[in-house]
Amino acid sequence: MEKQVIRCSKFVKVLGIITTVLFGLMCVVPLIAGHFLMALCFFPFTFLGIALLLAYQKQTIVIDHNTLTFNYVLKKSIEVRFSEIRCLLLIPLGNRTQMALIDRGYNRLVTLDSIFGNSDLLFDALAEHEVQIVDFEELLEQKKDVSKYVGTLNAIERNYYQSIVQETETIDSISSDRCRFDFEKAKRFLRVLGIVLIVLDGIAFVVGGKLMMVLFVLVILGSYAVYLWYYPYIYIETKTKKGEQVMLQMPFLGAAIALLLNLTSANTFGYDQIAYFKTTSIIAVVLFIPFVIKSVRIKVPQRFVRKLSVVFAVLMMSFTITFPVSFLLTSEKPTHETIVITDKDVDTGNSLTDYELIASWRGEEQEFNVSKSQYLKTSIGDSRRVCIRKSLLGLEYYSVHE
Repeated sequence: MEKQVIRCSKFVKVLGIITTVLFGLMCVVPLIAGHFLMALCFFPFTFLGIALLLAYQKQTIVIDHNTLTFNYVLKKSIEVRFSEIRCLLLIPLGNRTQMALIDRGYNRLVTLDSIFGNSDLLFDALAEHEVQIVDFEELLEQKKDVSKYVGTLNAIERNYYQSIVQETETIDSISSDRCRFDFEKAKRFLRVLGIVLIVLDGIAFVVGGKLMMVLFVLVILGSYAVYLWYYPYIYIETKTKKGEQVMLQMPFLGAAIALLLNLTSANTFGYDQIAYFKTTSIIAVVLFIPFVIKSVRIKVPQRFVRKLSVVFAVLMMSFTITFPVSFLLTSEKPTHETIVITDKDVDTGNSLTDYELIASWRGEEQEFNVSKSQYLKTSIGDSRRVCIRKSLLGLEYYSVHE
């Protein structure tokens, strides 16, 4: 066999040139102007471009008659004889596949980078020397013994496949003890429900007022109720092909839209952050109780990550519905206090534009979020009224009007 050299793909070279030139200029120009800190910020990106160019030049795989030589930029070259190689192990990790050469003692010889351009030359050389290609995920799906290969996995690969094994056990348990409902009918129901929830979001946005908040809360709590009803047969994402076939898919888009719009609607009111989080904690505990009951009652094994994801989802829901629920549970008449506007400001720091009136209130300078129309018709020195309400949950919130 003639000596062959595999280099990084040309994309690495092109990206290295573009990155080096672009960020190099962004370093040099501020440096000339005396902005040393700005130049320092762009230097790591310039270094990255140089590293890509060095990788294209230095990082190679040399295929010889009996050996493979792996050359690196900063590491010492590794020479591997074909006779030492047991197999090429494919290790799928979601949307990418790691490849490693394994020796006769099931140790990892070298990990193959995915940046090489013509990997077919390597595969042909391995095939010529009768080196097998082993797919680790396929072995797992066929329930074959993989214990000899486990020691070759690094921490990331091991954790990934450990979670797959746990999920497979859950799927097998669910498959052997089928749910007490029509599975296909449930799929059709969830598809229709997803459309209905999005339509309700649209209606809520158009009608506004209290009805808007009622609909948003119903969409969020309705989605959560459906999740609990079908738990653990429902999922948002799975890592196994069998899981996608057996599990129900959660229609979460409607709830996600409602969550975002809830945060937007609460933006025009003010409240004490500590009191807000206290109310959020109360709502979270109330919402989490049904999940604990359902989780304890089912016999299907549940991954810790799955339970943890529900906890975070409950916290997110609780945070976003705290204000709407507090608003709807307000029965007392509002009280009013007069303020004098001392300044105005427009905050464009986030994805939304906040219009703020600034005044001294209760002994300190306070920023009040208002609508754009209210902002435009208010001048510095004008008097405005702060409308203060208190919810049955204990949250005090306020808004400004004429």
